[in-house]
This record gives sequence, structure tokens and C-alpha cells, in this order.
Amino acid sequence: MIKLRVMSAAYLMNDDDFLMMERSRNKKFVPGIWAGVGGHLGPEEINDPQRGCLREIYEETGIEEKEIRDLDLKYIILRRSKEEIRIQYIYIGQALRRDVSKTDEGELFWINKDQILERELSVTTRMTFKHYLKHGKEMKDVLVGVVSAENNNPVINWIPVQDWEGI
Repeated sequence: MIKLRVMSAAYLMNDDDFLMMERSRNKKFVPGIWAGVGGHLGPEEINDPQRGCLREIYEETGIEEKEIRDLDLKYIILRRSKEEIRIQYIYIGQALRRDVSKTDEGELFWINKDQILERELSVTTRMTFKHYLKHGKEMKDVLVGVVSAENNNPVINWIPVQDWEGI
């Protein structure tokens, strides 16, 4: 039976830096990998992933909603892992402060946009950042990315989610 795992993540910017977490090496899920802040959505957040994203931001950084500007949904990533479909909502916004709390999830750092791809990232995070760093400023649509394989290498095919009243 296929199950669903629904998550949200945020990449907060301040000047040319992104807030990134180097995940704790004792974590079961992607230990030591660099990521944004985020996690699983609770049942009450499934229909409002931004609510879950804001909760995760506060829990992991201490940054409150009023200290964030323009937190926008930019990507929805779909992938399958064995008997699980994973859906991840990716938000990008501006943090109005740089000081952050400590978290058990890992260690938080402000990383310059030009140095992010030098970090150890998951495949989906790397592909999303490559796309955002190249196209992010002009992106108006939310993009859905479906992870698949070409020549035994992972790829994400990005498709805009367009508003259409025809259905």
C-alpha cells in the first residue's frame, strides 16, 4: 500500500544569504545534509502547508511570522520512495533578522547564495537551488517538480501550476 508523506520547507533570505541548516549527524533522516528549515505537516496543516511551514520556522529558528516578509510558495516537489509518495512544499521569503535560536535538528548558518551548491545537499535540494538561483527572480508561477530518472540519474521536470477556471 502506498502512503503519503507531506512536508514543507523554507529558505529564508537576508541580503544575499540563505538560512541553511546542517542537519545533526544523529538524525535518522538525512543526517549531516544541508537543508532549509521545515518538516512534516500535522493533520491540521495538510490544507494549509504555509501554516506548517511557519510553525517549523518558529520551532527551529525562533523567527516569528511578523519577522518574515514575502514568504511565497515557489515549488512543490513530488517523488516516490519505495511505498511512499513524498510531497514537499518549498517556500522562499525574506527574514527581517539574522539572529536565530539553537535547535536539536542541527546547526543554523547564513550561507551566501554563491556558496550553497558547494554544500552537501540532497539531490532534490540541489536541483531546486540550481533552478532558483538561475530563474528565481523572474519566477511568477508556482512550479511542480516531479522527480524521475534519466540514464539512471535523478532529474526534476518543472511545470508551472497555472490558474485555469475551465474545470
